[in-house]
Amino acid sequence: MVRPRSVSDDQIRDVACRVFLERGPGVATDQIASELGVTSQALLKRFHTKRELFIRSLIPTEEPAWRPLVEDGPDSRPVKEQLADILHALAGFFADVSKRMSVLRLGGVDPAELMRHFEEPPPVVDIRVLAGWFGRAYDRGLIRNVDFEAAAMQVLTSMHGPVMLTDMLGEHPTGHSTDEYVDFLADVLLHGLAPHESLGPNLSFTNLK
Repeated sequence: MVRPRSVSDDQIRDVACRVFLERGPGVATDQIASELGVTSQALLKRFHTKRELFIRSLIPTEEPAWRPLVEDGPDSRPVKEQLADILHALAGFFADVSKRMSVLRLGGVDPAELMRHFEEPPPVVDIRVLAGWFGRAYDRGLIRNVDFEAAAMQVLTSMHGPVMLTDMLGEHPTGHSTDEYVDFLADVLLHGLAPHESLGPNLSFTNLK
């Protein structure tokens, strides 16, 4: 008698995530089971319902790759280079999250339901982590003193928004490549965050209002 294949919950979620992203929320559980080499009954024994498998496979639960990059900085490199690295990492993160959220919405899952899977909503964590980077950058004299949480939210929404619009339109809304947009955004942010003395004798934030 052939022994049934043993798969971990992580393997199931990984394969289910890929299949749901490729084929949408209507894909049959049997098709996911077939990819894993197990029965659909085996999947439902672990996850009880297709809806639970759907949500738990698509909801982002791993720490985003950009967070350690932010938590380890800032470092000794030029601040624009560091900020560009963070923005590139955020672009990849939001591209993945946007695809997952689109499929979850198609499957009738309310975002509020997703938040109940976390002790603290991920967007709140994201703002706090990025605000910490801005605070440390200020301590090192790299930027001026601003509302670091508001700045963090501005950066996050500036990266998330174009990803959502690109999904809707099929192309970047301004026609920029990711590299071009990141370079532009880093430049604009750093002009706004620049220490006062770097603005020169005839330019200040007071007379920019």
